[in-house]
Amino acid sequence: MNDLDLVPFTEESGGYGPGTPGRHRRRKTERSSGKTLVALLVVVAVLAGLTLGGWYGVNKVRDFFTAEDYPGPGSGEVTITITQGQNVTDIGNTLYKADVVASAQAFVDAAEENADATTGLQPGKFLLKKQMKASDALAVLLDRSNRIAENEVLIKEGLTVVEILPELAKATGIPLAEFQAAAKDPAALGVPEWGGPSPDKRVLEGFLFPAKYEFNDKTTAEGLLKQMVAKAVQAATRDELAQKAQELGVTEWDLMKIASLIEQEGIEDDFGKVSRVVYNRLKSTDALSYLQFDSTTQYWLIITGKGRKAIVTDAELKDPDNNYSTHVDRVQGLPPTPIGNPGDAALKAAANPEPGNWTYFVVTSKDGHSSFTDSLQQHEENIEKCREVGRC
Repeated sequence: MNDLDLVPFTEESGGYGPGTPGRHRRRKTERSSGKTLVALLVVVAVLAGLTLGGWYGVNKVRDFFTAEDYPGPGSGEVTITITQGQNVTDIGNTLYKADVVASAQAFVDAAEENADATTGLQPGKFLLKKQMKASDALAVLLDRSNRIAENEVLIKEGLTVVEILPELAKATGIPLAEFQAAAKDPAALGVPEWGGPSPDKRVLEGFLFPAKYEFNDKTTAEGLLKQMVAKAVQAATRDELAQKAQELGVTEWDLMKIASLIEQEGIEDDFGKVSRVVYNRLKSTDALSYLQFDSTTQYWLIITGKGRKAIVTDAELKDPDNNYSTHVDRVQGLPPTPIGNPGDAALKAAANPEPGNWTYFVVTSKDGHSSFTDSLQQHEENIEKCREVGRC
């Protein structure tokens, strides 16, 4: 089976013979048995060789034809849409083009080994990670609780206000201009007094909490943004987080900034270590007191209309108009505002940095994991690893 059609979509013992008595006959039988035993041993040896050779050969052939697959678990997020009439190969190609799976065939193979794939794959929108193991991607698609309903909008972690508002407009059908108008008054949307440089200069960035939101014909831009802000405030002001922030010597506003940095700088597995690097650098009295995070300049590029870039340039890092660059003395410490809207895991990591002396980190694996160190020499070696895996 290669294609599992999704139309229609449904729920539904031996022995030796007697020898002739006599001494002469017995001697002949013994000599004959000896020759037979030797012959049998030769045959067994040959068969064993053929078996081992065949096993080795079969495995080599099997390895040659095995579809390329990512080891997982993956990183980042991407929304995938399965449409009516798509079969397994079609879905595999969709996932492959979005870099969810390493090959369409790996997904097809995973579906062939899963009996639920015959009727369990349904049309709809799903949120997946990039570079997932094919069987894991299939499991997400088979779990109907992961499907995004038509009257829902899913906002992913780490997006900026500039990026979120168009997504809300597209999903709800409410004009973008209405969202932009409502966003101009953060205080009216529920951003607390501490959510900005001062109570009269509150900022919406950081307060559009990433989650699923339902909407209907009566939903307004202001109403939806208020929901998002309320969720963000609730997440950021939980008792344990507020207490942890106080113990760490940072304000709630600082905590929101740190969480937004963590969200941009690492995958969830590394959040605790990234958090520790931030605090270690903030406490440093030498050159390491600068965060030197490219993500802050990426944010400046986004809010100035230039958009995200694969790699920022030295000119952009040192641009005199770039008040978010953490590579220069204009921004020693945290950036002026959050650089995106962090999720729950990043907020918790900001309040609970993992113990360690790390001051450097860089991505060193294809799945997005980073290597951490307090040695500049080791960090430079890690940068070479980053280049080897194509992440630098």
